[in-house]
Amino acid sequence: MAKAIKTRCAGTWTESKRLSFIRSALRRAFTRYPSNYIARNKARRSYEGTNKNQKWEYLCTHCNKWYIAKNTQLDHTVPAGSITCDEDIGGFVSRLFCEPNDLSLLCKPCHQIKTNQERENRKHENIPTVKNTKRTRAKRNLSK
Repeated sequence: MAKAIKTRCAGTWTESKRLSFIRSALRRAFTRYPSNYIARNKARRSYEGTNKNQKWEYLCTHCNKWYIAKNTQLDHTVPAGSITCDEDIGGFVSRLFCEPNDLSLLCKPCHQIKTNQERENRKHENIPTVKNTKRTRAKRNLSK
């Protein structure tokens, strides 16, 4: 397999690494986005366990059980998706930074199950995906 050409960041990064960096930075920024806090606050109540240091617990919208914060994750109703080219960034940002009612709080096991199901569904979709690369754009222009 040929090695990827490092064309970005003064020849030190591949295009894939640059897009991965952008995706990671956007996901980190989402953790401070107000919708994140609003969605979490809607699903919380005062902790009812024996740990006096624990203040809140959160309701999983899938299994309807209560969990402490570190055992929960926010899930996008519409998956944010991935970034495979620069043109994908706008859609990714609009899906990632959504309204609070487009987020649901899930426990980690339920979130993993939902994520695995979404991945499996994407594998079995019959919709052909065409990457928006220079080569495919050139082929589309030639066929016109």
